[in-house]
Amino acid sequence: MARDFNVKNLYLYLVCLVTLFLFIGGAISAVNSSMQLALPEKPNVSLVNVYYPEYREGLDEPLFNPPSLEELESMRAEQEEMELYYLSYTWRSLLGSIALVIIATPFYLYHWKKIKPDRTEGGRGA
Repeated sequence: MARDFNVKNLYLYLVCLVTLFLFIGGAISAVNSSMQLALPEKPNVSLVNVYYPEYREGLDEPLFNPPSLEELESMRAEQEEMELYYLSYTWRSLLGSIALVIIATPFYLYHWKKIKPDRTEGGRGA
């Protein structure tokens, strides 16, 4: 026997569809974030900029001018700060994805049970 589609059933199916998409998106994002934590992809910031000597006509200028110790220390501190921010961003992303999965699951299950009441009550007759 075919079910009649009314506004209530349409609403329930749409909610199930949306929550299913939220669950899948949250699961994919959670796997991605956990992989970024397990195998981190470092930001593309070098600790020490490499200075290539330029071709110069006069030899009275130095070919290589290394940065000062204070400049190197500030670059290292900036890189550590960026890595810490990147790590905390990845953890926040993971927790947000897990929260999305946890929140979408009960909504999906509740609305799916409302659509299929005969399965839960054993009402299918043969």
